Amino acid sequence: MARTPKRYTTFQPGELEKELKSLALKTGVVSDVPNAWEVKRHNPLHLRWHDCAVAFPDGTSGTCHYTRQGPKWHIFRMRHDDSGLPLAYHSYELGRDAASIEAMCQEKAAVAFGYAIVQEQKDAKRIQPPWTGYGKRRADPKTFQLSHERAIALAGKYALCLKLCPSGKLLAVSGTFETLEEANTAWREQGDTDLIVAIAVRWARRWTIPRFNPLYAEHAKPN
Repeated sequence: MARTPKRYTTFQPGELEKELKSLALKTGVVSDVPNAWEVKRHNPLHLRWHDCAVAFPDGTSGTCHYTRQGPKWHIFRMRHDDSGLPLAYHSYELGRDAASIEAMCQEKAAVAFGYAIVQEQKDAKRIQPPWTGYGKRRADPKTFQLSHERAIALAGKYALCLKLCPSGKLLAVSGTFETLEEANTAWREQGDTDLIVAIAVRWARRWTIPRFNPLYAEHAKPN
């Protein structure tokens, strides 16, 4: 008489995978542990993970690591200037061939870059420096430009600035903009390459040059 295999979980078949997917969407934490059955029947033409080069909206190049978690569950990890961008996801059917995957990687590179802009603006509004993985960056009081109250009011906003010599500090010479897109539009209308699009950082209490800006594809990132 055949014995029924024991199940060491209360989850029904497929239920655990569904819960893990939901958790990953909420937290951004995912696992690359492959499904044993898929690995066993792996076809070299049906890629489950893949690495390729991608181009970002700021004109720089980087890499994408693709992982297939299921037929409608795909994760894209981007590397930009040797640092990771926020994860991008795809929850629809995607071909398993390299051409289909690389085309989607390029599409998701722009998505992840947009997420990075949003995250940078959020970090600019923080009271304390964001965690970098190597510890928190410390604000140097010698570099403060804005009063405590002014830093709170301007945090996360953009402005056109001039770079002062020899200090290198940025001086706002325009009104403020709520979005990077608005600031970039104003920069193009001014047509003055001496102006710099900058963001006010609360914890640093000064204007700084954004790391992520598609404007750099048109004009080199200021030093």
